Amino acid sequence: MPAPNPNEQFFYFTSLFAWLLKLNKQEFEPPGQFDDPNATAANMVTELKKMNIPFEYGPNKLKQGYGEGVIFVLQTLADKALETIGFKFENPVHKVDDYPEEAEVDADAEVTTEAIEESLPVDEDEDEMYIENLPTTAKPDETKISPPIKPKIDPAEWKLEVERVSPMLRVQIANDNKDWRIHVDQMQLHQKAIGSSLTDTQSQLAKLHTEIEKTLEKISSREKYINTQFESQIEEYRVLQDQLSELKQKYGVASSNVTELTNQLSRISEDLDNVKTRMDDIGSGMTDSKPLVAIRQGVAKLKAEIKQMDLRIGVIQHTLLHAKLKQKGPAGMMDRPNLVQ
Repeated sequence: MPAPNPNEQFFYFTSLFAWLLKLNKQEFEPPGQFDDPNATAANMVTELKKMNIPFEYGPNKLKQGYGEGVIFVLQTLADKALETIGFKFENPVHKVDDYPEEAEVDADAEVTTEAIEESLPVDEDEDEMYIENLPTTAKPDETKISPPIKPKIDPAEWKLEVERVSPMLRVQIANDNKDWRIHVDQMQLHQKAIGSSLTDTQSQLAKLHTEIEKTLEKISSREKYINTQFESQIEEYRVLQDQLSELKQKYGVASSNVTELTNQLSRISEDLDNVKTRMDDIGSGMTDSKPLVAIRQGVAKLKAEIKQMDLRIGVIQHTLLHAKLKQKGPAGMMDRPNLVQ
């Protein structure tokens, strides 16, 4: 059962666990009182697994310090410790009871006031007893009769004293738990208690049963009344629910169509954007004068290059002609004016 201080209870359990492991010749460092209980419980479970002890309760059951899991661990470790020590239980030797089951009751053992009064002697005998015990001072030949001695104790006080002391003088026999009569008496007492409580419980349960039946009848009647009163509203609700289901179906179909149309619109808008970009490119190319300027610059450059080429061609022709004339000699020089013309 749980203790008022759970930390102290868990510490006692871990100390006992470490001691049992030492008896089983297992090395385990006893944890401190302020260590983490989760880590300590996990270490204990690992030690049990090392000893091949099946533990199906979990570390949380050990962390409590009490319960079925803790009792299982301690009992298993104690059994294994007894096995390692070599302790064996011997068969029990039962002592034979020689005494009787029920002691004999002595009827004369009980002392009562009536018995004491009966046993008391008469006053005359008592006086004679006192007279006999008195010392005789007279001579043997002289006999002197002395008056009787009366007791000084009041008989009423004596009777009260006897009544006070008599219960103490009674012999009381201790109850033996082995006596079957005691068990029978206890069974009868329990049976009477059960019978008395059974009648009360039966009456209470009968009242409760009747009350429950009445409440159930009231509930069923109210339910029927409500059903009759709201039958038209229920029918309207069913019709509206059917209409709502149809509208939901139509809404689903319309939503699917809307999604398809939105997809088509997105594709068409993409194509339109591409066409617009192409038209913008073409329009910008038509209105822009940069290409014309570039063409004119290219034409002027070509003309300049053509002039340079013509000049180079003329120079090359002149050099070739001059070389040919040198090869021909004077005859060639005579023909030169004609060539020049």
